[in-house]
Amino acid sequence: MLVQPSKIDSNEWFILISLLITYAIIFLLPKRFPHSVTLIMLLFSMTYAHVIDHILAGISIDLYDINDVEKYEWFDLIAWFLYPPFGYIFIYFFDRWSVRGTKIFWYILVWAGISLSVEFISLKFDLFTFKEWKLAYSFPVYLMTLSIYLLFFIFIKNSFKQQKMKLIRVE
Repeated sequence: MLVQPSKIDSNEWFILISLLITYAIIFLLPKRFPHSVTLIMLLFSMTYAHVIDHILAGISIDLYDINDVEKYEWFDLIAWFLYPPFGYIFIYFFDRWSVRGTKIFWYILVWAGISLSVEFISLKFDLFTFKEWKLAYSFPVYLMTLSIYLLFFIFIKNSFKQQKMKLIRVE
């Protein structure tokens, strides 16, 4: 059962303000993808982050807590909605700037650094409480996660194009 936070402090404010800023960015960016692709990518981003978190939590070591209590609270659930805009912005600029070839490596590397910076800031606001986890451990996780996320986006984008071409040929 989800518990209420005992008080609204820095981590809850960080979540709320981050949600407002990141979703505002998404809505202010010019439309780049069909709604179906956008929705798939937003859902994949949240689901994939959740799965990775559960895999890490499945290790019999207590690595970290989300927010400032060990129990699962409402703001833990709300915090999951921070992942989709980050993933969307990542693929938005990848597609917009037509990143290709060896630039993909550098693009992922830069975004892994951005991810690490965002995690560092979130630590300052007590969004995470590290126990057996260290910030440096997150970098390879981000490299893997962003690579998989990018591969999934390329797959979805190519699938969407193929479906569109089939529809054009039928007409």
